[in-house]
Order: sequence, then C-alpha cells, then structure tokens
Amino acid sequence: MNSRRSLRLAIGVAVIAVLVVVAIVSTLIWQGFLATGQGKAPGAGETDHPADPAQAKTITATRVEDFYKQPVAWHPCTAQQVTSMEEQAPRDLDQYECAALTAPKDWDDPAGEQLSLSVAIHRSGKEDAPALFFNLGGPGGAAVSSIVQQVTSSMGEALVKTYDIVALDPRGVGASTPVVCMTDEERDAYNSGDGDEAIDKDSESPDEIVKKAAIEAKKIAQGCETHSGDIYKHIDTVSAAKDFDMTRALLGEETLNYLGYSYGTFLGATYAGLFPERVGRFVLDGALDPAVDINTLSDLQMTGFEASIGHWVQDCLAGGSCPLKGTAEQGITQVSRFLKRLETAPLPTSDEERPLTQSLALTAVIGTLYSTQTYSVLTQALDQAMNDNDGSMLLYLADLFNERNADGTYASASTDALIAINNLDYSPSGTVDEWADSAEKIRKKLRVFGEFAGYASAGLSAWPTDHAARAKITADGAAPIVVIGTTHDPATPYVMAQSLAEQLSSGVLVTNEGWNHTSYSKSANACVVKAVENYFVHGSIPEDGLVCSD
Repeated sequence: MNSRRSLRLAIGVAVIAVLVVVAIVSTLIWQGFLATGQGKAPGAGETDHPADPAQAKTITATRVEDFYKQPVAWHPCTAQQVTSMEEQAPRDLDQYECAALTAPKDWDDPAGEQLSLSVAIHRSGKEDAPALFFNLGGPGGAAVSSIVQQVTSSMGEALVKTYDIVALDPRGVGASTPVVCMTDEERDAYNSGDGDEAIDKDSESPDEIVKKAAIEAKKIAQGCETHSGDIYKHIDTVSAAKDFDMTRALLGEETLNYLGYSYGTFLGATYAGLFPERVGRFVLDGALDPAVDINTLSDLQMTGFEASIGHWVQDCLAGGSCPLKGTAEQGITQVSRFLKRLETAPLPTSDEERPLTQSLALTAVIGTLYSTQTYSVLTQALDQAMNDNDGSMLLYLADLFNERNADGTYASASTDALIAINNLDYSPSGTVDEWADSAEKIRKKLRVFGEFAGYASAGLSAWPTDHAARAKITADGAAPIVVIGTTHDPATPYVMAQSLAEQLSSGVLVTNEGWNHTSYSKSANACVVKAVENYFVHGSIPEDGLVCSD
C-alpha cells in the first residue's frame, strides 16, 4: 500500500458526489455498458473542461452587510456552464440564468481580499416562486454544472414546478474561484498511487507511516499555495455556509430551502447551526455526523464499504457470469487476494502506459459500490480483470470516478478541493500509538478494506492550516429538518443519520431500507418521494421515525 492511497482514503472516502454516481450510471447506460456485458470497456469519453471560473466584479466593502447588498447581474447560461459529462444542452436552456457573486475571502475580514462564486438558477415559470438550493456532496462536487441533470433527471416534477432551483458552487469548487493543488500529471500519480513515499504497513513502524503521510500532506498543501495562492486556507464549510446565506439574501429569500446529499448534509447542518432562524424547508439525505472525528468517520466508512462488498458478492454469486467461485466467504477472500496482488503486480490494460494499480482498482470498486445499479458493472469489470488478466474496465471506471478525460486532462480539480476542505473541517485526533492500535484492529476486522483504513489523522497533523473543532449541532429554533438515512448506505452509514437527527432540536428521521448511497430522487421508492416532496411542496412534515422499504 502507498501513502497516496492511505492519505486519500483517510481524508474522506465519500469523495464521489451523488451527481457523479448518477451521471456515471447514465453514461454507462448510454454506452450500453450496463446491458451488453461486453468484454472491453470503451475508452473514456472526451469531456470538455468546465467553463472558466466565475469572475464577479470587485465591490467596495468594509462590512459584511456590503456583500449582502451587491447587485446581481443575471445573464443567460451557456450549455457548457450547466451541463457535464455526456449531457446535451436542454431544450429549455432559456429558463436557466447564471451570475457571478462576490464574497470576502475571509468572512472575518470583509474589507480584505475577495473571491467569486458561480450561481445558476432554473426558473420554474411561476411568478415569485421560492428558491430551493441543493448540494450534491463531495466535498468538491460542483453544483452549477449539474443543475440540468438535477432538474431533468433527479428532482421530481412537483419540485421543479414549485421552486426556482438554485445551484451555488461552494468556494474553491467548480466554476467558483477554485482551489488547485496538483497538475494533471500529479493527479495521475496521486490517483494511481505512483508516489515517492511508498508505505509498507507490514514492515514499517507507525512513526515511519505517519512521517510519510506527513510528507505527502505537506507536498499537496504546497501545491495548493503554488497553483492557487492561499485560497485553500479559506474554503472551510463554515465559510461556505455563510456564502449560502449571502446568496439567499441576494435572491430576496427570507429563509433558505435546501436539499443536501452526503457532504451536503454537513453543509446544511452547519448552515442551520449558524442561522437557525433562517432555516426554511430542509432535507438532509445521506447524513454525515458533524460530531464524529476523522478517525471514527474513516472507520465507519470502511466498515460500510466492507458490508457493501459482501452484499455485492452475494449478488454476483447469484448471477450467471460471476468471476467468484464457492461460498460468499470464499468470494470475499478472492476479492481480497485480487486487490492484494495489485499492490506489487499491476494488471495490463488497453493503454500500455497505464496499468491498473491497486489504487485505481480501489477507486473503481468503491465507486461502483455506491449504487446497486452499478453492481453488474463491477461484476463485468472484475470478471475481465480476474479471468482475462485485463484491467481495462476497472481503469475505465476509475477514470470516470476521477473525472479524467481520455486525453489525460481532468474535467475538474474536485480531488484537490476534497483534500483542502476536509483538512480544514477536521482536526487530528489521538496519538500515533492509538492510530496504530486502531489500524491493527480494523485490519483484522475488515477482510477486504481493513488494510486501507487507519491513520486517518496522520496527514491532518501536518496540514499547515487551522482545523475546525467537531461538535454536535442542535440548531435550536430552526424549522423542522428532515434527515434521511439508508440502512446500508456504504459511504455515510445509517448510524450517522440517526445521530444527526437526534442532535438537531427539530430533527425528523426518515429511514430508507436499502444499500444505496442516499435515497431521494424522482425514481426512488414512493415512500421516500412522498416524504420529501410533500414536505417541500406542501410543508407536510414526515412522521419522525418513518421507515420506507421497497
């Protein structure tokens, strides 16, 4: 195992925004990948780089209130701004408007430097329609380039007709002033695990492991400084929540209506904690517990993915083209051995210069565990890898999840944003001895993903910025906040939704029985759709403790 993979998993395995999973499923269906069972994956499609970052005008400001009063210059969006991946321009492109807003780089220093925020809105056609903001997770997932997908494919018609749908790219993300920490070549090395500081957990001491993780963290932080200045010090979630409140006010909204997924639930809960009196109708789906430390989060996520790989194994063995043999326990052993072999013997692929490394295979496997819709894709890809000694499909999937274009460029710097934001939002916790002990325990407990867990705090200790303290969020005085948890969510395990709903003074827990990451979309089961849409459209609060099942 190498330090790049160790650091990446430690700072938040839930890197794949809900949008990316949905878009990849759509892409694979469009290419016939889900239906054909073909042996060779097609080359990753060419994806244009996103539109240039928003450039808002500098405003004269000495107080926070000055930013809340700035003029907003709406203009027609281009298709490139509001779509991503294989999407075509929507027929109703004239209903989308875009703008660039100005925010202080540091909300505690409103007279200081400024940054730009990209925002897009889909007009419902109703006069004086309320606004509904959304965030798809990450952190690092762009909203503006996903708004068409949200409006046309994800949100129910009732929401789209009732609300003006608002996409705001958080600071450091997407078309807002971005944080950039790596070149495309450096991202390739990071994603593939071809780093300078290889970690061998079997032979190296805990101190050596921590030292190498620290070197890697410092290197990435220096890259942030080199490529985008000091913005990486100012893209924490509290600052992003303040940006959302400014945007709410500029749209003339008394309260914020919000749909947040995955990391977006933490952003929403943070907003509620800061501005409880301005909470409108909130739904937080696939919750992160704001009170857990980074070590606990990492262990919870690895445990969630371990359960999901077991679920996939059972699904695979029940089918007709599974590369695994024997019992479910034997299948788990075969997957573990396959990943272990890649540590020293990467598989050849259709690209002679890019073998399938362990890190790339992990990205593909973990990414396809986010949704049961992609289980069949994982089966095809592992069949090719394990039986044909060909890693092409898994490499293709890793590239999709990493947003890597066929020409070697990257569609976004979402990985850079993930690293920088999480390093601001989480503090290191515990001692080296405690990290080593925890790593050994989880390694024994989790047969597939155990060796990739542990030492979550190691890189954080070396990151050269302040770190936020983790604490419960109660948001006293807020309107009802609906928290949705899926019982076997691999990336944001159900226990965190239970905890968040209990913390929030107005929390309402809705449980969805299933294995996917997050629950709500217009194609979700009728119980979830009814709970979410009746709340947003009619203000009908779901029964606390409601359980939805297929």
